[in-house]
Amino acid sequence: MKKIAIIGVGLMGGSLGIALKNGTNKKQYNIIGIGRNEKKLRKAKKLNAVDSFSVDISSVRDADIVFICSPVDTVTDIYKIVSKYVKKGAVVADIGSTKENIEKEINVLRKKNKNLPEFVGCHPMAGTEHSGIDYAKDDLYYDATTIITSNKNSKGTKIVAKVWKDVGCKVVYMSAKQHDKYAAFTSHLPHIIAFVYYKIFKEKSAKNKDINNLIAGSFKSITRVAKSSPEMWMPIFLNNKNNLKELSKQLCKEIKLFTDTFNDTKKLKNFLAKGKNENQ
Repeated sequence: MKKIAIIGVGLMGGSLGIALKNGTNKKQYNIIGIGRNEKKLRKAKKLNAVDSFSVDISSVRDADIVFICSPVDTVTDIYKIVSKYVKKGAVVADIGSTKENIEKEINVLRKKNKNLPEFVGCHPMAGTEHSGIDYAKDDLYYDATTIITSNKNSKGTKIVAKVWKDVGCKVVYMSAKQHDKYAAFTSHLPHIIAFVYYKIFKEKSAKNKDINNLIAGSFKSITRVAKSSPEMWMPIFLNNKNNLKELSKQLCKEIKLFTDTFNDTKKLKNFLAKGKNENQ
């Protein structure tokens, strides 16, 4: 039986624990949840996300695998602390939405100290606009894709990949740089659009409450992820700012091109046809 330590038992970490403890290979894993809030950790145990819990990070000492499920700007520092306590041969992984900066920082540390644990960068393409253990669910990762940016053939990567497969994920390998470029477009930019759009809505709503009577499905769809935690998303935006700056420029350019077609119905029709989602 492998012992897994999950640091940060919120939506993502809690869902990982629940999926492992309810999966077909549940007897293979014993899970300890580690965090700062004992009340939330007790809730995680009640929800069957963990077998035990601790507010002491040194409790990772018996773990075979440590998953860091915290904001991306904390991963490297937590890795440094965890490295002081984990046993020889243990693997440390993260689930952050950006990978390149984290990987560079940890690679520098491991070059200086060969005894540091192997690190496996992961990003499960799953989640909701909510956060916290109250929203953890057993099927969050089922049929999702987890990107792994570490060496495909390393012992640690193979161990971590098996965990993701055991919770129903498809595993895909790519470089951290490639991951951040693609994630900026498919995940991070849509969040920027939602945050900016909802900011404008709140400003207009404050001036005229009648606008609230016109809220329907399309509004709810585009603003859903604006409910996401700013504390979690600010580090993501900052860690992937170069890719996002380029994409934002492209988006603004395309919006300008779109509005320029308003005086030419043929061009507008062509523009809409190119942008139509054919997946029904």
